[in-house]
Amino acid sequence: FILPASTLPHINNQHINQPTMKLSLLSLVATLTATSAFVPNKYGIGCTTTRATASVLRMSSTWYEDDIVVTLVPKFKIKEGMKEQYSALLPKFVELVKANEEGMCVHYGFVGPTEDDHVICREGYVSADAVLKHLDNVGDVLNEALQYADIVDLMVQGPAEELEKLKEPLADFGPTYYPLAAGSIRSKIIW
Repeated sequence: FILPASTLPHINNQHINQPTMKLSLLSLVATLTATSAFVPNKYGIGCTTTRATASVLRMSSTWYEDDIVVTLVPKFKIKEGMKEQYSALLPKFVELVKANEEGMCVHYGFVGPTEDDHVICREGYVSADAVLKHLDNVGDVLNEALQYADIVDLMVQGPAEELEKLKEPLADFGPTYYPLAAGSIRSKIIW
């Protein structure tokens, strides 16, 4: 990406000394983390500041951290003749997550339907407690969706201690639990 000259006033100076360069780098980090706008590049395409901050992060530390994400992977089978009704509910799930799950949800979205009318929800949360808050948040829409589709498989993945917290609340769904292997990592960078 290209930064405006005002962002780093010393960038065009050919005689930048080490302290000035460190100050400029700190200014860059502060500027990028304090804004949430797009940074234009020479092609007119924006690069989010999270990506720009990620570049600075890569220069300053490791790019990964321990994976603590709790992932749910419910697989739905749409009932005969109910595809339109079921599909109409998917945006409602996403709207509820966007409106109410900041700081809890790592990722959320649907894939499908496949040719045989299966849909998978890809969802990740910061903890088992966040999963339970999510289920409370989307409960009414989920109950409506279950009129048009059945959950035919549910995988729950994450740290073993977090999975233990979900066994009783999720028992009615008959999930398969997959404890995260020791040493698993995830990227610190938010794309």
